Amino acid sequence: MDNWHFPPDYEDRVWTSEQPKPTRKSTSWFKEIAQLVLIVVVLRVLLDALLPRYVVDGASMEPNFHTSERVIVDRISMVVTGPSRGDVVVLESPTDPDDLLIKRVVGLPNETIEIRNGRVHIDGELLDEPYVSEFCTYRSCNGRWELGPEEYFVLGDNRSSSYDSHSFGPVATELIKGIARVRYWPFSEVDILDAPEY
Repeated sequence: MDNWHFPPDYEDRVWTSEQPKPTRKSTSWFKEIAQLVLIVVVLRVLLDALLPRYVVDGASMEPNFHTSERVIVDRISMVVTGPSRGDVVVLESPTDPDDLLIKRVVGLPNETIEIRNGRVHIDGELLDEPYVSEFCTYRSCNGRWELGPEEYFVLGDNRSSSYDSHSFGPVATELIKGIARVRYWPFSEVDILDAPEY
């Protein structure tokens, strides 16, 4: 049987508490990848929570938005300041919690909204709406609404073919999910969405 001997430099290779012990490279790579994956997941969750994405469905916002277009919605501004007049918002339908709608804010809290011959009047003043190509002339589009301190009046840009505050009245603040800020799909329609100046 062969005699086994310690290598000549064995004593020199004994590790002391002050010297770092060698680590396996595979363990180090695994930790780095795990950390990277965790960062990506956390960022994705934060983005989905603060800047969720929605798909436009239906013709109620034509000619400005079309079915299958995709928008990024800002929840931060919704919480801090709320929407401004003219902002496009995504909201939960007051009649069906599972249904999301995309509409334009025309009436703000504590205002009186009156629609005559399809034209919107705010506290008696006619609202100029350059984003509407054809106003609703049906009698059902006319009416008068007084908004409470936490209510908004929302309408589709396609006034004759929109299920909106014409039908269900003012909407409570908590139903509004956020303000559409960016249209990112299709690429030919990519746009920053700003409220019009009145």
